[in-house]
Amino acid sequence: NMTDAQFDELIEQEAFDQGTKVAQIFSGIFFGGLAAWLTTANGGSLAFVQRAALEKRLTVCCFINMYVAMFSTFFNIFQLTNVDDAILPTNGGFTLDLARPIEWVLTCPLMQLSLVLMGGAKLPDYRRYLMPSFSIAILLSGTTAAFMLIVGLKALMFILGVILFLTMASFNRLQIMEYSSGAEGFTTGDSEFRKATLLLLCTWVPFPTWFALSTEGFGVITNVLVIQVGWAFLNIVSKFVFIFYIQRIKDLYCNRLKTKREINGSGKKMYALGLAVECMVPCHLQISRWVAK
Repeated sequence: NMTDAQFDELIEQEAFDQGTKVAQIFSGIFFGGLAAWLTTANGGSLAFVQRAALEKRLTVCCFINMYVAMFSTFFNIFQLTNVDDAILPTNGGFTLDLARPIEWVLTCPLMQLSLVLMGGAKLPDYRRYLMPSFSIAILLSGTTAAFMLIVGLKALMFILGVILFLTMASFNRLQIMEYSSGAEGFTTGDSEFRKATLLLLCTWVPFPTWFALSTEGFGVITNVLVIQVGWAFLNIVSKFVFIFYIQRIKDLYCNRLKTKREINGSGKKMYALGLAVECMVPCHLQISRWVAK
């Protein structure tokens, strides 16, 4: 049995821990809000970016991917704490790290936004809001399904998420057709925009499958280590493949553009040099050349 002093000490320690968590959460919210405000104030209009030259659009896409990497870093480290732990009501009380779905809610919409900006003015403006919204709705459906106690409701939310994913994929296909003026689709075409879209979707397809197999879904796989390693592997592959491919597109395009500008610049310099040499020739020699012709 605990003494009154030990009991009071336990209460004080718990109050201290709770106060620390609240302070950290509020600090994170305020600094996150500050970062969002700075991005909005200094990032320019997304409508303007979508209509800008490809070089500008690719630069902004890489800038967005930098946020994806930073958010992923922070929330993966945050999963090491106990602040985000949530006990699921089914499958033996599995502990879910809420930082993981929060990370995806903050990063996956940005990846869809990058595709819209990369597509440029050929895509309607409302896609900048629709495509990220699809990602958020899919993730919220999956997270809600994880907390469902009744298997039927869990299956219903899972099916809703799958339907939303298929609908999102159909809009991605439509964007490929719009970008190529109807010349490309999922199975035909060779544009970089089509390849980037297919890379994103193909690396996202295993996520609902792994969710259904894991303890968060229907409990086919119950080994915690296997589940966590699986999520980490899928997360790393999907983001690294997409981010590196967008960066590669930007680097190749900028190198081609730089070479073209250097060639054009050299041509203009040679033309100017020719004019200068012509001006240096004495007038009587120029007249003699003209008469000879």
